[in-house]
Amino acid sequence: MKGKLSENIRRFRREENLTQEQLAEAMGVSVSAVHKWESGQSAPELRLIPELAELFHTSTDVLLGYEWQNGSAAACLDRIAALRKKKRCAEAVSEAEKALKRYPNHFDLVYQSGLLYLEFGEDARRRKAVLRAIELLEHACELISQNQDEAVSEVSIRTQIAKAHLLLPNADAALRILKAHNVCGVNNARIGMVLGDYLHDADDAETYLGRAFSTFADEINSIMVGYANVFFQRKNYAAAVDCFLWLRTVLRGIQPPDALTWFDKYDCVLLETIAECHCFMGELDKARDFLREAYAKAVRYDGAAPGEVSDMRFFTTLGIENQPTYDEYGKTAMECLERRIQLESEGVPQLEALWNEIQREVRT
Repeated sequence: MKGKLSENIRRFRREENLTQEQLAEAMGVSVSAVHKWESGQSAPELRLIPELAELFHTSTDVLLGYEWQNGSAAACLDRIAALRKKKRCAEAVSEAEKALKRYPNHFDLVYQSGLLYLEFGEDARRRKAVLRAIELLEHACELISQNQDEAVSEVSIRTQIAKAHLLLPNADAALRILKAHNVCGVNNARIGMVLGDYLHDADDAETYLGRAFSTFADEINSIMVGYANVFFQRKNYAAAVDCFLWLRTVLRGIQPPDALTWFDKYDCVLLETIAECHCFMGELDKARDFLREAYAKAVRYDGAAPGEVSDMRFFTTLGIENQPTYDEYGKTAMECLERRIQLESEGVPQLEALWNEIQREVRT
């Protein structure tokens, strides 16, 4: 126990960005005393433990490093999960309360019980269940140092608390929580939804929703290109093609029909990449067709008169500015294509041959 306590005092002090001198001053002890605590030579007086826990924003149990009977707690969690899976939420809630009496400061149990109560409350608008969910999730935030799941953070738990407040309904509280924990815009969409749907503030909602949509467009591109690369490495070229085709369908769906937009420049790159996949599958006729389409689109895009390249209609409707230009691929659409073909020609020699063939066709 003493070893755990000394480790935790040192860890929590560093997490709070405190020096040993600052901790000593805050606790009314000497620097030498703090040094002995952290080196395991001695332990704080019993009366100081609650004060240290409060200073470190944690519980006394966590600070002391008490090792719960994880096997028993894990068994409780398994029983609760099994009941939830069978939709026996009332029994799961009863089981959770029994477990919480034994392990009131076990993070996984507190957190999962909070989610259980939230689900139970949402299902039939049980106000008491929702309030209990908030209580448990707040406590889970206090125990966050125990968390081992990288998919869970204080931000994600606070987002669940905001969801609970919407069920009460208390939209103002939900909005405050979401705004206070909007790291890197992670809650922009939710904030926009609360502003627009619950608080009827269209102007502010538009601002947050616009930011969220811009992020979505960028992320959906990263997700599908990422998946395509996964399939490509596994030599599942047909699945990679499906990813690129799906991405083209989504992005083309938010532009005016027959109009030129910034997407057409990027589309040249997508078409060339699809052609690569068909080369690997030995389908050179299909590869040639996609390269031809890419070539024709690049010529049209680069030859457009000033003002002919329009904004994405959907983006304009949403009031979203700073649309991408994809200049990182090349200043012109044709430069994008030729650079890609040059970079990939060593691994896909058919590409350059097909590209030269298409250029000869155009010249004749």
